[in-house]
Amino acid sequence: MKRIGIVIRDFWENDKLFVGCRKDVIDVFLKYKVEIILIPIYISFDKVRALLELCDGVVLSGGNHFLDNDFRLVKYLYTNDIPTLGICLGMQVMGLSLGGEEINVDEGHNNDWHNVKIKKNTLLYSIIKEEHILVNSRHKTGVKNSMLIDSAIASDGVIEAVEDRHKRFFLGVEWHPETDKNKKSDLIFEAFIKSLKE
Repeated sequence: MKRIGIVIRDFWENDKLFVGCRKDVIDVFLKYKVEIILIPIYISFDKVRALLELCDGVVLSGGNHFLDNDFRLVKYLYTNDIPTLGICLGMQVMGLSLGGEEINVDEGHNNDWHNVKIKKNTLLYSIIKEEHILVNSRHKTGVKNSMLIDSAIASDGVIEAVEDRHKRFFLGVEWHPETDKNKKSDLIFEAFIKSLKE
């Protein structure tokens, strides 16, 4: 059975510290015949790497702050060509780890639906097979100038997806396909799963 690592993060809520990720990220993969391995990003990187060795691919979940381990993790995944799907903060970490700069974005990207244009001749286009799609976003920062290909752009120029087609699967999206619950979102998850070794 294919094994998918999902990064979980520490976060504060009502003055209490929790660890986890959005339930709908995990729920997406419960539809498939895969084993889920949770990877706490805040533990020592040696322990993170030990968990990675159990995984066929990794999902970089969203969140509200970066840790040093985020960048070490992405560089490890990239160098070792481990299939990687980044969501929101996960996409930003991918871009920042590979030469990008963090930028502030317009409030219109926070809890808003908007159109993005997918560039042809990209991995994302080969998955979605459409040039324009409607996505939901919950982010106040973005990434620019990464060495990765910008495969989707919002109408205001904000980068909405990054990728490297030379890897088995290395794709990050700024939106939340786990909450869209539509066929286009399913196609992203299915392509990621198909890229994993049996």
